[in-house]
Amino acid sequence: MISDQEILSRLYLFREVPASALQELCQLAPPIQFQAGANVFAQGDAADTALLVVDGCLVASVEGRDGEKIVGDSRAGEIVGETGLFARDMLRSASVMAAEDSRCLVVSRNLLRSGGDNPAMAALERHLLGTMARRIRRTNQTMQMVWKETAPSEPPTTEAMALPERDSTLRGKLTALFRGWF
Repeated sequence: MISDQEILSRLYLFREVPASALQELCQLAPPIQFQAGANVFAQGDAADTALLVVDGCLVASVEGRDGEKIVGDSRAGEIVGETGLFARDMLRSASVMAAEDSRCLVVSRNLLRSGGDNPAMAALERHLLGTMARRIRRTNQTMQMVWKETAPSEPPTTEAMALPERDSTLRGKLTALFRGWF
């Protein structure tokens, strides 16, 4: 049987991390197992941990007016639920289920604080920040695309910008959020 430390050493994010640091990480955060079909996170639950997928696949979905919609999956070396680590009193924005038998490290705020000078923790923190930056960029690009598709051909007048609209469309909500033309 392959050790947890050896499995972690195969992940790209830990490629330059010494075995002793990975062993310490496994002691601080022993990998946990999810059977295929297991509910990992539920949309609306308190969010205070993230998971680093070590092996397997987790699928995220959101519940909306039209039912459940799959919004992505996370495989070995990817992180799911990271927003909960940085935003206090957040609720899960999606449900996560194990699509297949999966092994994950539970990443908590306490783990991030207690990691000290461990190179594995430094690699994990860099990976977390990179993941968040990519997701923010993707969200921004999606918002810009939707905005451009729904924007009027001319900028709004000063009068139109001054009048509060109760527009429930995505464009209306973005207009209210950004207060006008960009």
